[in-house]
Amino acid sequence: MHISPHAEKILAAIKEHDEIVLSMHANPDGDAVGSALGMAWFLTQQLHKRVCIYNESPFPKWLSFLPLPCPYYTDLQEIPFSDPLVAGMDASEPKRFGEAFAAYLAGKKSICIDHHLGTSGFGTEYNWVDHTMAATGQMIAQIVYAHSEKAPENCAKALYVALSCDTGNFTFGNTDSACIQCLAKLMDTPLAVAPLREAMDNTWSEQKMRFWGKLMTMVRFEFDGKLAWVGIPKEMYAEFGVAKEDLEGFVEQMRKVRNVRITLLMREEIQDVPFVKVSMRSAGDDDVRSILTEFNGGGHKNAAGAGIFGTLEQVYAMLYPHIEKALQ
Repeated sequence: MHISPHAEKILAAIKEHDEIVLSMHANPDGDAVGSALGMAWFLTQQLHKRVCIYNESPFPKWLSFLPLPCPYYTDLQEIPFSDPLVAGMDASEPKRFGEAFAAYLAGKKSICIDHHLGTSGFGTEYNWVDHTMAATGQMIAQIVYAHSEKAPENCAKALYVALSCDTGNFTFGNTDSACIQCLAKLMDTPLAVAPLREAMDNTWSEQKMRFWGKLMTMVRFEFDGKLAWVGIPKEMYAEFGVAKEDLEGFVEQMRKVRNVRITLLMREEIQDVPFVKVSMRSAGDDDVRSILTEFNGGGHKNAAGAGIFGTLEQVYAMLYPHIEKALQ
């Protein structure tokens, strides 16, 4: 497995500090959470650092099978460290970490590790932003293996989840030989994949099953079936007894329909002003990131997201001409 010089430099920066705050973008996905937990297990078990994780969003319930090696805070005031190194992962803009994060970051030493297209990072000590990496978890794995030939078992579990989530269980176009070599290295831990897949895939509630059943009936198709889209009003969560995280994976599910090139999921947020979270997926040359950068969003060419003020109907009307142009 190749170890980047960037991984060596990040490792050197980390070793200079005893207290480290790890953070990842708000509403964290599997790659963000897996990367943070993988780094936390490495720092606590192999480098013997004092560590905590901050995110303005609660820890995702669907990832609760992954054990925490350190405190997880949703309030910056609770962090006990006076002068920590702050490590931001899976995003390279402070605003992606929440409204309060930028102010907390000011005056502190920091590093940034991310694999999304966008800015070059906010780190004062080091920035490693590389969109050729399949997942941020792949970058964390290189840092771990720059220090040791073996990863702690719980570290390897978390990094497997990170890689698996951002590669569609190693089926997306970003699954290259370097990603598979990273997977092989994690497997040498040794790592039992079957129980991890069971925990990731087979933990649905009856409410989620019925929720997805309803969503299937709500999917609409445009542009001769090249676009599949769904808009989810905020009232549906209470109606079905589910949470926002129960939507995880549905935007990918719509791509299973033959001839669909782009999928669009819009979920209405529960707040005072009309606001919609948008997720888009595609394959091949269809660039959904370029669509959502028009709305201050970001991500990858084939997987991107944004938050847009407006009702579901208004947001769809805003996106429509951009999707139409992309599908021409």
